[in-house]
This record gives sequence, C-alpha cells and structure tokens, in this order.
Amino acid sequence: MINKIANLPKPLRDSLIYASALAFSKGLALLMVPVATNYLSPQDYGRLDVLQTLADLLSIIIGMGLAESLFRFAGSAANTEERKYAAANLFGMSIVSGLLTLIITQACAPIIANALPGDVSILEARLILFSLALCSVVLVPLAWLRLEEKAGLYFLGSAGMVLLQVSIAIPLLILGLGVNGVLIGTLISTLTLSFVLIYLQFKDTGIAFDFARFKSYSCYGGPLIFVGVAGFILGSFDRWILADEVGTAAMAEYALAAKFGLMTAVLIQPFDLWWHARRFSCYKEVNGAENCARYASLGIVLALFSCLLISMLGPTLVRILTPESYYGAIQYIPWLALLAAIHNATSTLAFGAMSATHTMKPALIDCSAAALALVAYLILIPIYHAWGAIAATYIAMLSRLFVMYLVSQKERFLPFPLLKLMSLSLFSLCLLILTPTTELSLSVFLQSLLLLLSFVGAAIFLGFIPVNKIQLVLLKRQRK
Repeated sequence: MINKIANLPKPLRDSLIYASALAFSKGLALLMVPVATNYLSPQDYGRLDVLQTLADLLSIIIGMGLAESLFRFAGSAANTEERKYAAANLFGMSIVSGLLTLIITQACAPIIANALPGDVSILEARLILFSLALCSVVLVPLAWLRLEEKAGLYFLGSAGMVLLQVSIAIPLLILGLGVNGVLIGTLISTLTLSFVLIYLQFKDTGIAFDFARFKSYSCYGGPLIFVGVAGFILGSFDRWILADEVGTAAMAEYALAAKFGLMTAVLIQPFDLWWHARRFSCYKEVNGAENCARYASLGIVLALFSCLLISMLGPTLVRILTPESYYGAIQYIPWLALLAAIHNATSTLAFGAMSATHTMKPALIDCSAAALALVAYLILIPIYHAWGAIAATYIAMLSRLFVMYLVSQKERFLPFPLLKLMSLSLFSLCLLILTPTTELSLSVFLQSLLLLLSFVGAAIFLGFIPVNKIQLVLLKRQRK
C-alpha cells in the first residue's frame, strides 16, 4: 500500500497527505462536537463561537497576507537563494507582527471583552488573544512547508497541534472548566507548535529584517487584510449580529450549522493547499493558461461535490453527535454548505486578480461585497433572524463571484469552460433542493447515493473528470 502511494504522481501524493492531515484534524474536531455540546450549555457554546469568530477576524489583520506574499514572491523567485531570502524576510515580518500583537491585544483585552456580545470574560479574551499572537508567527513556516512541497512535515505539524489541543481540552471540559478549558488547550497546543516551527524555519532559511522588502511585501499583502476582513464579514460577522439580536443560546444552532457547512471547504482544502501554492509557477509552464483553467475548473467541481456530500451527511451527524436541543441546526446546513462552495469557487476564479504586483482589485471587490452584506444583515437579520443572515450572505457572495470573475479574466484571461461550469452548478442546485434532511433510513440513504452518482455522471458527461485518461494512467502503472 505504501509503495503504491509512493509511486503516485507527486501532486496527487501531496494532496493525499494534505487530505490525511485535514481528515485527522477535522476528525478530532468532530470528536469535540459531542463533548462540547454535552459539557457546554447552548449559551456557553454560543459564547465560544463568538470568541472563535474574534480569532478569525484578528488573525486576518495580524497575518497581513504573509502566506499569500510568500507564495507570490518566493514562489516566483528566479533562484533558490532569492527564494530563501524572501522567505527569511517574511518570517521576520511574522515575528514582528506576533510580538506587536501580543503586547497590544493583552493591553486591550478588557476593552475587547466588554465590546463582544455574549458576556465574554476578560480571562477568556486574554486566552484567545494570546493564542492568536502565536498563530501569526506560524503562518509563514506552515506556508513554507507547502511551498517546498514538504507535505509530510505539514501533516505532523497541523495534525499534531490539533491532537494536543483535543487531548488537553476534553479532560478540562470534563473537570468543569467550560469555555476556559477549550481555550487553555488551544493556547498550549499553539505554543508547542510555535516553538517547533520557529526552529525549523530558522534552520532552513534563517531570519532577515530587510525593511525595504517589508515595504514591497506590505504593498502586496496589506490590501489582503481588507480582503480578509471582508471575508470575515461575509462568513462570520452575521453571528455577532445574531447573538446580539437573539442571544448566544439561540445563535448556537446557527453556529453549529456553520461548522458543518464549512466542512465543504475542509473537503476541498487538500486540493487548494496544493493548487494555490503552485498556480503562479504553473502559469509560466508550457500551455500554462490552459492547465490553470483545467485545474481551477476541477477545483470548482470538487467544491460542488463537497457541498452535496456535506448536505447529505450533516443532518445525520448532528443527530448522532449532539443533544436534541441542537437539532434546529439541521435546516441550515445545506444552504451554508453551498455558501462555502461559492466562496471557494470565487477564490479559485480569482487567479488573474491575484497575479498582479498588488492586490487592490480583489480588496476593493471583497470590501464592496462585505459592505453589501453588512447592509443586508442589518435589514434582514432583525426580521428573519438566521434565514435573513443566509439570504444576505447569498446576495453578497453571488455579486462577489460575478465581479471577481470578470476582473480576473480581464487581468489574465484563462480559457474556462464557462457554459459547462454554469450547467453543472445549476444541476447541483437542483440536487441540493432534492437532498433529504430527514432522519437516516434506507430510503434516505439510497436517495442521497443516487443524487451523488447523478452529479458524478454529469461531471463525467461534461468532461470535467477525464475517465479515459485516468484509465490509461492506471493501465500503464499496472504494466510496470
């Protein structure tokens, strides 16, 4: 078995390793769902989600687009020396960012705690903010492992951190530490990973503080902060408004559904981890534009398939893993899964906009979409609550997808099979509407299986899955 995996093409082999890391990490995170929902009240679970969305927001600001800058500048470097020097400077930027974050956020922790919905304590705020400062330090080392195609080390780092976190958090929850127990587990695991990755990065590239380069990297990565903040508004800010409108206990159902919906992104992430790090170099190769379009189209197909799969599995998992008080989350899962697929498709289609020497265009697009979403949240959530949040996000996400595609194609044209992609997307929407969310039975299982097979058949018919080429490659390997 190991020999067969070793003989696979490197892109496929690395994607499998990334998939294993994600499957392991998310499997452990899934294990936490029944523990957390049984040892935390809906009000506590909602408060924990508020803290996690705070971390999502601040990690975007603190990260300063460092990982994307690494892929852009180190990934397109002319030689190994320049590649490592760019990585060393970006590593230096991450250290500076982490230290400044630690000082500023700890000083502001009482203010931040009071500003958040859900009666967040100062201690809870300090714990999550400390972990956040450490996360900013490990961004570049983790991105460097992907760029250098060291998928095995990436697996050990990411999966090991989650294993340690869960191993600490579960006993602390059982002992009655509540939200603080989860946050302590996160802090200890992040601290451990930081020490290991800092050592490996320093050993591989060293560290540099070329402030002239800091400026050029900031010009590229800086606007991505606004892209990230816009992404936060589109993906998480609605929960803050919901918490303020209906309380953290009622918001907990929506928050749980969002976690299952985001598993769509988790399923596609192994492909993204490989492709997003390689797409700039791929474009420079022979037939680069055609290959980029082909890989990006495949990514969209995988996102749609992942959405359907999560829509079918999510309701059953909620019933198995959580108390009945959380069953209200089931109704939201399919539509949040589709939102995750739309978000992923937009990122995949944004290659042209991300290929420039600056990232102002994607920043403007994302900020405009976020402003549209914010206005829609404020209008729709007070009236329709969770469904209002979902409708508002769809309005903004679809607008963003359309504009990003047009701008990216104008910046750097890729020959996408647009009509086929639109046909498959509409077919996927029909399948999503037909997806059963009732309690699992033989008929529900068979109906779900038929819907998935219908999607795969459509993808093959439209030429997104090259069955003949796959058979030819397998035949050649069998002969060897």
